[in-house]
Amino acid sequence: YVILKSKDTIAQAQIFIYENDPINYTVIDMRDSVKVYTDKRKVKYVRREVSGTIETSLSEAILEQGIDYNVTHNLANVYAWTIDFSRLQKKDKFKVIYNEKYINDSIYAGAEPIEAAFFEHNGKPIYAFAYENDSLKSIVDYFDEDANNLRRTFLRMPVEYGRLSSRYNLKRRIKHYGFKVRPHKGTDYAAPIGTPIMATADGTVIESTRRGGNGKYVKIRHNGTYATQYLHMKAQKVKKGEFVRQGDVIGWIGMTGSTAGPHVCYRFWKNGKQVDPLREELPQAEPLHETLRPEYFAYISPLKEQLDCIIYPKVLLEEEEDLLTLNQEDGIKQN
Repeated sequence: YVILKSKDTIAQAQIFIYENDPINYTVIDMRDSVKVYTDKRKVKYVRREVSGTIETSLSEAILEQGIDYNVTHNLANVYAWTIDFSRLQKKDKFKVIYNEKYINDSIYAGAEPIEAAFFEHNGKPIYAFAYENDSLKSIVDYFDEDANNLRRTFLRMPVEYGRLSSRYNLKRRIKHYGFKVRPHKGTDYAAPIGTPIMATADGTVIESTRRGGNGKYVKIRHNGTYATQYLHMKAQKVKKGEFVRQGDVIGWIGMTGSTAGPHVCYRFWKNGKQVDPLREELPQAEPLHETLRPEYFAYISPLKEQLDCIIYPKVLLEEEEDLLTLNQEDGIKQN
């Protein structure tokens, strides 16, 4: 914040300016009657292209290029329904197009949402283009090159960057219990205590309590077919009867109940029976309406061409090395 004072000997405070964020600010003018208003700095938008190859993690591949961490977060959200980011493979590739914001041409003020992206996971290419499919509600979704919605009715996992630590397994045997069969009907994601747990789909909270080995948990009914449950929470953020949206934080990773380490046990019901969410063909969101497709294909055409022309940093280095080798060989031949 900044306080502007009068220039006389009293030095009385006259204007108080509070910076809400790097762009927006609030002014309280107390010189005569008190006046309050908000304003924003002039912003310059700079087009940015980013590409990379996964060696260890998505965040490391982006951060090592000096890119805003929010770009990692945004990219993970774009592909949250189609890629399990806890199981990325080495040599997976990505390309991203977005805008960066600058104040006074030099002060970085954040990244805009991703306009277009490409992700190659396990050899499968997946394009993503932001498009407003409902102008009345200003709803923007991400669609592939065939106008299919990348969003699913359910997120693949209830935490952004948790590690899959134990799968759904009806034949599990545990040494502590004499190797007797003790079915595990949940899918565990390990993460540090306090990591936010998200609702994987829209729905109504039907339980938010603590019970036995489950510890503190939340259960959500999504419709007549599906329900989900989230166990071992440190604390719940929602109460019974609340309606939650996909991605809303409903609690935090903890170690309540029967657990050897901090994680969330994610349980998935279909028609009243617990099933393996990683093997379920999750319902897909509505594709782009037929009437919007011609305009959509015209819109994404230059973006797709731009994505296809982006070169991966390491590929560029290899090409430069190959060119240097050829030049050296030509030099030898000429001599």
